[in-house]
Formats: sequence, structure tokens, C-alpha cells
Amino acid sequence: MRFSTTCLALLLLLGCADPCADVTGPATVVLGGSNLAGDTFEPFDDGADRPLIEGPQIGMHIWLDVRTTGLCPTTASVDRRVVVDATDEIIDVQRGPVRFDMDAELGTFRIAAPFTMFLCPSSIPVVGERLRFMVRVEDGEGRAAAAEKAFVAVCTTGDCGICTST
Repeated sequence: MRFSTTCLALLLLLGCADPCADVTGPATVVLGGSNLAGDTFEPFDDGADRPLIEGPQIGMHIWLDVRTTGLCPTTASVDRRVVVDATDEIIDVQRGPVRFDMDAELGTFRIAAPFTMFLCPSSIPVVGERLRFMVRVEDGEGRAAAAEKAFVAVCTTGDCGICTST
């Protein structure tokens, strides 16, 4: 027996729950990091050291992971940036739609893959400096939440020379 594409799509649609149907409560954003595999959410402590990670193309970055509640994950867009904490000088900015997946806790969603926030090379030395993540998530219904966390970029492996000079 063969199904038409329309029938198959309707069958799949009816079998899947709408993740936005149960969105309730206040919109929240929690910032964290991730292990190298990207499979573990690690909440950030404000002002904590965060290790720089060598990327495949010379640069260095820090993983940024995001959890939300009270927002529709299928229509969410994320504005994320890293700034110098004392001056708000921008080091990295990324924005746009992002895929969220259901997290372990009911009504909580986590980005499908941690963001790679590039810190260097940059015109701003970052090693040992107090920096800040600034994240704002907004869904298609206009619900939004934001979070900020300060951190100190530390060099634990590799050559961090590109991160210490201008």
C-alpha cells in the first residue's frame, strides 16, 4: 500500500505534539557551557574561569550553551555576544534562528548544539580578562528573556599567544 506525500505528512503531523502548545510561565534563559562532546549542560557560575578551546582554524573559543523555559522553541531567535565586562566593547556577536530540543525537564528546551563563541584572534587581549556573555532569546509570539554572566577567559592548553596581544 502506498501513501501520498500529503497523507504521510498529515500522519506524521498528527503523531507529533506541538512543543509550543504547553508554553507557560515566565520566559527564562539560563547560560552554561558544555563539555567537548557538547552533550552536557554545565551552568556557569558568575565570574568563574572558562577555559579557551583551540579551534580547527587557529582561533580560540568558549562553548556557550543555553536553556530556556516559557518560550516557543520552534520560532526562537537568539542574540548572543561576548563583551569586555568593564567597557561593553564587543568581541563576538552572533544572532539568528536556532534549533532547540526538549531538555530533560518538562517545559525546558536546550539549544541543539552549543554555540562556538570566538574570542581570538581579536584586537582585544582576552586571556585573564573579565568578559561577559549577553544572551537574549525571543520567540515568534514576542515572548523574550535575557541573561548575562561574567567570566574570565583562561588558557589551559595550547598556544594562547593570539589571545594575549593586539
